[in-house]
Amino acid sequence: MEVRVVNVRKEFERFPALHDVSLDIRSGELIALLGPSGSGKTTLLRLIAGLERPTKGAIFFGEEDASQKSIQERNVGFVFQHYALFRHMTVADNIGFGLKVRHGAARPSAQEIRRRASELLDLVQLSGLEKRYPAQLSGGQRQR
Repeated sequence: MEVRVVNVRKEFERFPALHDVSLDIRSGELIALLGPSGSGKTTLLRLIAGLERPTKGAIFFGEEDASQKSIQERNVGFVFQHYALFRHMTVADNIGFGLKVRHGAARPSAQEIRRRASELLDLVQLSGLEKRYPAQLSGGQRQR
């Protein structure tokens, strides 16, 4: 899917983190986003993922304006440079944590949490590592 960023501006309390940025990424294209520290690379990625909203401009996925869509509606993945894992919890417990802390009817059963964690471990090729702790994984495994 094509991603287009059109004249995007992002301000944080009047500080311009991005100023009129435009970018076209064709479907299937691989790009590198390079620049010095503080130049707005992470801010741009957070805007595309929906973790931030642009102050001005638009972000398109294909022909659809995704600028005001929620994170869930965008269906975009984002891998952080620094991953936050609970050192005292196993891989399976880290994966299931977000489901476990849900309240009421939104919280799946323990069996369902284990099933979903297992499914995700398969997806990222980490099956068999569910009982390990983050310190027992490589950097690449932790990021997955």
